[in-house]
Amino acid sequence: MAVEEVYPPSRGFVLTHQRNVLDIDFQGIITASAFLTIEPTNPALRTIYLNASPLLQINNVTLSSPTPLEAFLPTPVSFTLSNPFQPLPVREPPIDLKSHPEIKRKTWSAMGESDEGELAINVSGGWVRLVETQTSNFAFAPIQVQIDYQLVLGGDIVEGIVFKRPGDAGNEFQIPHMYLSPTTYDAARIWTPCVDSLWERCTWELEFIVPRYLEGGEPGPDEEAYPVMVVSSGELMEQVTHPHDPNKVIFYYLQTNPTSVQHISFAAGPFEMHCCSADESHKPILAFCLPGELDNLKHSTSWLPRAMTFYAEMGSYPFTDFKAVFVNNPRTECSTSATLAILSSDLLHPPTIIEEALEIRQILSLALIQQWVGVNIIQRTLADTWLINGLALYIQAQFIRHLLGNNEYRFRMKKDIDKCVQQDQGSQWPLCVPGIIDPPDANTTAFINLKAPLVLHILDRYIAKTGTSLGLSQVIPRIFVASLSDELQGNSLSTQYFFRQCRKVSGLDLQTFQDQWIFGSGCPKLSIRTNFIKKKLIVEFTVNQSQPAHEYIQSLGEKARKTAVWRRPTRFFEGSLTVRIHEADGAPFEHLVDIKTPSKTFPLPFNTKYKRTRRSGHIAARFSKMQDALADEAANDEEDEARLQAADRAGVFAYPPWEDEEECRRWRVAEWGENDADALMLENGGYEWIRIDPECEWLASIEYNEKPWCWISQLQGDRDVVAQLEAINRMRAYPSPVIASELARTVLVKNYYYRVRMEAARALAVYNVSECDYIGYFLVLKLFQTLYCHPPSDPDAEAPDMECRPLPNDFSNFSDYFVKKSLIATMPDLRDMATRTVWKNVRVILLDLLKLNDNTGNAYSDSYYLAAVITAIGNAFTFGSTQQSLNEDEREAEMALLRESTDALDRVMTMDRLVPSHHNLITKAGLQTHIKSILAGQRTNDARLLLSYTREGNFEPIRLVAFDGLLLCKPPGRSLAVDRYLIDVIRADNSLTIRRHVARGLSESILMTLALGEIQVPQPGVVEDENDDAKEKRLEAQNTAIVKAVRKDFSKRLDIKSILQDALISSFTLPDHEVRMALLKAAEVISGSTTEPLPGTMITLQTPTVESAPPLPTPKIRLSMGSSEIRPDAQGYGFPVLDGQSITPTAATTPLRITLNANGNFQQPTQKKKEKVLKQQKNGLSDNDFKAIAIALQKLIGHKSSHWFRQPVDAVRDNAADYAAIIKHPMDLQTISAKLDNGMYTNRQEFVVDVKLIISNCYSYNVSPASPVRKAGEAFEKMFNNLWTKTEHTLSSSAAAAQQAALAPKALPAARSTALPAPSAVEATLPAPKSTAVKFKVKPPKNVTIDTSVTEHVPPMAPPPLPSSKKATPSSTKSPDRPPVPTFPTSEAAKPSKKRKEPSRSRNELDDILGAEIDEIEKRRPSLNDGLSDLLPSKSESPKPPAAKKIKIPNPSTSTSTSTSASYQPRTKSPEKPASALIDIKPKIKFSTPASSHTPTPPPSSNQSLPSAAETKSNVKKAKLKGLSVTIPPEGKKASSIERSTASPAPSRSSVPPPAKIQSHKNTSTHPQPHSQSQPQPPVGDAIAYVPTRQGPPPDLPPTVQNTAPMKNKRAKGLITALSKDIQAVFFLKPVDPIVDGCPTYFQEIKHPMDFETITKKIDNKKYKNLGQFARDVELVFANCRQFNPPGEITQCADHVEALYWKEWPKVASSKMTPDERKAMGSLIAQALKSHLSEWFRTAVDPIALGIPQYFDIIPPEDARDLTLIKGKFDKGQYREAKHIDEDVELMLENARVFNGDGPVVEAANALGKWWTQQRMKMD
Repeated sequence: MAVEEVYPPSRGFVLTHQRNVLDIDFQGIITASAFLTIEPTNPALRTIYLNASPLLQINNVTLSSPTPLEAFLPTPVSFTLSNPFQPLPVREPPIDLKSHPEIKRKTWSAMGESDEGELAINVSGGWVRLVETQTSNFAFAPIQVQIDYQLVLGGDIVEGIVFKRPGDAGNEFQIPHMYLSPTTYDAARIWTPCVDSLWERCTWELEFIVPRYLEGGEPGPDEEAYPVMVVSSGELMEQVTHPHDPNKVIFYYLQTNPTSVQHISFAAGPFEMHCCSADESHKPILAFCLPGELDNLKHSTSWLPRAMTFYAEMGSYPFTDFKAVFVNNPRTECSTSATLAILSSDLLHPPTIIEEALEIRQILSLALIQQWVGVNIIQRTLADTWLINGLALYIQAQFIRHLLGNNEYRFRMKKDIDKCVQQDQGSQWPLCVPGIIDPPDANTTAFINLKAPLVLHILDRYIAKTGTSLGLSQVIPRIFVASLSDELQGNSLSTQYFFRQCRKVSGLDLQTFQDQWIFGSGCPKLSIRTNFIKKKLIVEFTVNQSQPAHEYIQSLGEKARKTAVWRRPTRFFEGSLTVRIHEADGAPFEHLVDIKTPSKTFPLPFNTKYKRTRRSGHIAARFSKMQDALADEAANDEEDEARLQAADRAGVFAYPPWEDEEECRRWRVAEWGENDADALMLENGGYEWIRIDPECEWLASIEYNEKPWCWISQLQGDRDVVAQLEAINRMRAYPSPVIASELARTVLVKNYYYRVRMEAARALAVYNVSECDYIGYFLVLKLFQTLYCHPPSDPDAEAPDMECRPLPNDFSNFSDYFVKKSLIATMPDLRDMATRTVWKNVRVILLDLLKLNDNTGNAYSDSYYLAAVITAIGNAFTFGSTQQSLNEDEREAEMALLRESTDALDRVMTMDRLVPSHHNLITKAGLQTHIKSILAGQRTNDARLLLSYTREGNFEPIRLVAFDGLLLCKPPGRSLAVDRYLIDVIRADNSLTIRRHVARGLSESILMTLALGEIQVPQPGVVEDENDDAKEKRLEAQNTAIVKAVRKDFSKRLDIKSILQDALISSFTLPDHEVRMALLKAAEVISGSTTEPLPGTMITLQTPTVESAPPLPTPKIRLSMGSSEIRPDAQGYGFPVLDGQSITPTAATTPLRITLNANGNFQQPTQKKKEKVLKQQKNGLSDNDFKAIAIALQKLIGHKSSHWFRQPVDAVRDNAADYAAIIKHPMDLQTISAKLDNGMYTNRQEFVVDVKLIISNCYSYNVSPASPVRKAGEAFEKMFNNLWTKTEHTLSSSAAAAQQAALAPKALPAARSTALPAPSAVEATLPAPKSTAVKFKVKPPKNVTIDTSVTEHVPPMAPPPLPSSKKATPSSTKSPDRPPVPTFPTSEAAKPSKKRKEPSRSRNELDDILGAEIDEIEKRRPSLNDGLSDLLPSKSESPKPPAAKKIKIPNPSTSTSTSTSASYQPRTKSPEKPASALIDIKPKIKFSTPASSHTPTPPPSSNQSLPSAAETKSNVKKAKLKGLSVTIPPEGKKASSIERSTASPAPSRSSVPPPAKIQSHKNTSTHPQPHSQSQPQPPVGDAIAYVPTRQGPPPDLPPTVQNTAPMKNKRAKGLITALSKDIQAVFFLKPVDPIVDGCPTYFQEIKHPMDFETITKKIDNKKYKNLGQFARDVELVFANCRQFNPPGEITQCADHVEALYWKEWPKVASSKMTPDERKAMGSLIAQALKSHLSEWFRTAVDPIALGIPQYFDIIPPEDARDLTLIKGKFDKGQYREAKHIDEDVELMLENARVFNGDGPVVEAANALGKWWTQQRMKMD
């Protein structure tokens, strides 16, 4: 079964919108900007990987986060654009042609690396964050990525995009235009950075800037100008003139449907437009073409409205319009994208071309239906590709049936079935291969496109025949409606969903069908035998089934079989087989035969109404005799009447001229002989013919041998083209002149479908044998002479003497035209069996057709006709040899005829160069004939003619044929000059199609030489009675011998190997993968392989240049302690205790001092470590200047007068087209902010200059004093001057104070002396172990002295600053580097529970947290800049760049699970200060400490600067956060899931209260009540805030679990939808996956898991009987969450969602109807009034009018009800609940039953009641 997950796996973000602005230069340059809006999905996201071609020149990448509350301004970020295809390394031994396995491995590796993303963008530093939305929920803040890039192609040819310029490929008249033409899955990244995946879909904005006119500038009055248009995916919203350049135009397209980048396309050029829409009944259809093709465009697309109307009947068109653009030489004939199809202009044709009318309908109708299936609906996985392709082709076939008729549809289907059965014999894979990871190749895709629509056809017939529906005509509209209503997830269709819909519609179990036709391969072979038993009047019908695919795989050797079995050949096909037995009058007896065993005989009843065997004979003469004989009799019984009907019916396909015996003699019409006639009349069979599987419900080859006259009867008696085609194919096996005559008559009778006549004409060549007296030779020429030539002078001439002077061409009858071409194609098959040459008269006639062709009076082109004649001449003159058994005269005559044919072909090719035919068809056919002549040895193998046609400038199909001929006639290694030319073409040809074709042709031509015998291979002998192993070894040896022979032949051709080696090595860096793989294949064929050498010991790494030497690593010391009595401090860490902090020592407590290198001369370094410099200050901007600029800039932006100066002037938006001409140096506040963020200011004076430049520009542009902008500028200038005056004054005062402080003497604290203090003076007293000493390992010869005495306060961790928060100060990012503080093991009381093992944090994460802690200390430390306090009134006015990291702040809890108190709030000066001063603080994220603590708060150390109480309170207020904390794993590690990372802090950092103090709050009631007694009191001392206990439900909440009200599915689903939309419900949306979510013990603890998705499925499946059951599952979600997760963020999310559940529950449980339910109920009552079932119940019963005066005696008047009364009460609002309406309706119906007892009224009441119940169930 196919996998349900959508490819590919998550990238850590979701692309929601993309906007591209592209400036297109038709010289091959695109200058563009891409704006990608992404939403992170993983808090550990650090790098965004996008797909971008290395050809893109990316200039800048900017990030922004435009959230309403805390917006991040655009900031340049670092990025890397990598090219996985680097040049191959230069090494020893060197890489050569034999290194093709290594090159192939590197190719696959580089392609895989490319798929992961070539463009890496750094988003670390706080860009991934949670923000509060407007609905008070939390979500990841979107990130907008702006990428400025340029694509410079010039004349380079790359995949995906095409520029057509004058002079390219030698065509000076080429009209400049460009378009996208993808042929590979990774082509989209060439023109834009993107997420190049089919399953990554988003909305799109596309802006194109192009020249207004192709010539540039404005055209003169007499000049012809071509305006440029851009046609793109999406809807054209506007077309405007460029604001800065009036010679350019901007096209703006909007695609609102989420679409993959692989379905976005566009084309630009001087297109002409034609609107194909016939009326407004469907969406607009627009067609575009290059100048000069408009008339052909109108003719070629005139049928498109008919197709749109047909497809729209199945489902509404999913887009706004459909556009078809025809361009020159695209890589594929049609490339389909959203709302757009880019096609080849070669498909456009005038009305005079017949053949292409069918071709363009086939291609363009498929492109149109792919808008429904293929673009709007895509495959769920790669394994579902068959379904998308199959549905599109199946629906297209239905349109072809509607457009061209049922005969054409069935003929094509029969041909496809035969082709599919022939191919699916064991070498093909099943349609659906679950788990496939690679897209199918070209050959596999072609087979899928062949088989998939046929399988859907037999599925349609299966459902329609055995089910209760009309087949797929009811399934497909359901899928289309689901895609438009968002019911189809992601608009991606899976095999399971499709068959689930089929099962819903039909009620059938289709599992067997899937296993046979979808997940299995192969097609069965049915062998049929019949026997008519006259006595029993039955036909014994024997069916034997075999599986060629299974037999083929079983015949393989053991080694090959192990791989082949994965193709899953179906061993047996089950199903019903339809059999039709036809009588003489054509009446069918239809039987269904169930095939359940490989072989079985079925007795089929056949009650014929004839008394004896009757045969129509189906020969015209016999019909006439039969009718005459019957007419002479006096009376005709029923039997005779039936015979007359059969004769009349056969006259439909009769040929009247053959009723004349003289005419029959001229045509040599043969009849059955006497013996055959007796057998025909006296045969024991009682039927005319038997049809097996007439509706084509099996993909099977059917072998059924019947008498030849049965096939003749089927050909003439069955009007189905499939039956006629089967009959013709079966008749080929009987070499009889009678059958040849019947085939000739089929060609003559125009009542046959023209394709059947063509098949009959081709079948006549089979009868060109001596057994039939060469009747086929005669009949083919006679048919052509009679139908298409002048009357002959001798009508009785034999075939060798028959003359055929063609009539002037008249192709007005299309059927006769195609039959004529079929007869011409048959003539080269008429050969003399002795010499294998075509009869001379046939060759003369073909030359006459070419020389005497007259098309002057014909309304249609004869290009295709002449091409067919030339092809027939080539086939006729190049087969066989005429040099044997001929005398000299005959040989000379043959040579003269050959020269005549050569001259004729050269003449028509010369004429085609002068007067080109349509698409050079004559030249193409002539080249193919020329190549055949060379291969047959009739012409010199001279490559000059072929080379001339391979040159650039020729029509591309002509070049392809010429290259094929060149590779066949001059294969690689035969001519060095040709080989070099071919390699040059592969490298530098102007057409990528030509490059790939020639590259593929290299290896194919080598194998062709092997097939032609130019390379001698030893032939193995014949072996009899060999087993499988011996056969496998023999075949393997034979293959090895072939490979050796080829490589031995090329081992002497060193030149070609050298050329190919250079091409292969240089192609590794080329952007085209197909050329590289084709060259690799050629290298594999001609050269052996060498083993790739192992990598050497020297590895070179490219590392970035470091300006300064990195710091030396800190020596690592391992401490191993025994059963320590050390207890954690108040914050839960085992850090060294602060000075003055008292810990009660235990017995044998001794101070701990660790000294390494006792003799050491260790000196404490006196040089202070260099502090980290902020990016904003990298050019020397001082701290004071930075703060002053930041504060001033923030106030300027916030001032109301700065509205006009906050962002750059936009000429279009601000209506200032001449702004750039007047203002040469624009400036704005946003630019100033960017300069500040990038460190471009060296002092504050530069900032002042920029601000004054803003004011100066305002005055310069807005001259008028009355201008509102100028007035705003004046107010802005005044405000800035006042602000900056105060700033300068404050900075001056602060500088003076700092200078005085520097001059005053300063005493250093004793605890901070530079010399190493004595141990007794400063060492700390830490509790030591009772009995064991400290163990440590030292690696000599390092000399390190470590003293555990604490000389500096190490506070607990602090939360990191918010990125780009408006409430943070810039100085918070500066901090000196600190060494990591070692952690000690916690006490036994703090050990985590054994039930769940919590993951421990890594050392890197601890370092990050401690670094953030130190940053927070430095932020709170007093500085000399305190003089700026009047400029720093609040944190909300300070801008701040994005922080480097955002660290999760875990919350400790009071539960049994361990937790970490990572929040830091500054301590108050006095520990005795009551906590009431802090209780009023209500941070949005709450931190708590354990319920009790035995460690008192120590007084502050004398050498520490602690903030005051006022500062503490201020800091607490500043610590309020708007979003949840995000857990970010260390670099290089991947978070397993959000739930586990946020709910499982490291146990080693926990501070757990004693077990006796732990309180467990278990909910034992239905609704948890508030815990008034057990709620912990606010702690004192260190605690700043606490987490209150979860609140219970509101007292007025309606019953939940005990609610017995009937289930209301719509309300319940609405509740689940409301809960799911909340961002904090992210943990409860889907079932917990223990592996993915990193909680392997989940199902051990949670016995009854539940989630919102499961609840939704149960609602959809109507599993809930009442609301109580539903509520129990909802509350189980929250109960499971609290049971498994310790109190923390996860449980807080559960509390939040549960509160929302309590808020929404009254709406679900309310018995009162909602507005939507009232509306639906009103609509239902109205429907009931209109229903034909309510005729008796619409109005009140009138006893007088109805003649039932006793009515109210039986029915009390107060109980009388009718629909009008019910509607009136409903309109007046008298019904509060829906059940009251149901009760009144039931009372109305019960009244009818009580009064009437039975009869039509009661039946109507029952029917209405059933209808009402069904409608109410739908409502609920």
